Amino acid sequence: MKLIRLLLIFAGLVLGSYLLHLLVYGSVVTVTKAANVLFVVGMITILPTIIAMTQSYKVFQGFNYAFRSFFSTGFRHTYPKFSDYKNEKDVNIKTTIFLEMFIGSLILVVAGIILSVVALR
Repeated sequence: MKLIRLLLIFAGLVLGSYLLHLLVYGSVVTVTKAANVLFVVGMITILPTIIAMTQSYKVFQGFNYAFRSFFSTGFRHTYPKFSDYKNEKDVNIKTTIFLEMFIGSLILVVAGIILSVVALR
């Protein structure tokens, strides 16, 4: 994990939050509006990073193989076994950038929750 990359990702997320705030709410900044925007941007970015870090997308390879082998005879001849299909479709993803994205997104989500608690008092 690189600290500079984490700071750049976090700065990009904060900038994206600010631009979303300008788009949705305009230039009037309140604690409640800031909490809403930080939470939304944090959740939108944290969910894909969790999927990428856990490699959950591999679940759909089985569904894709089953449907394609059921409907296409040429596909069955190319990939007689699922392991053949899996070996060709297997992609190694480096999870270091996703860890940094996860940490930056988590900071935004926590900041959004803290700001919403402060705003509701």
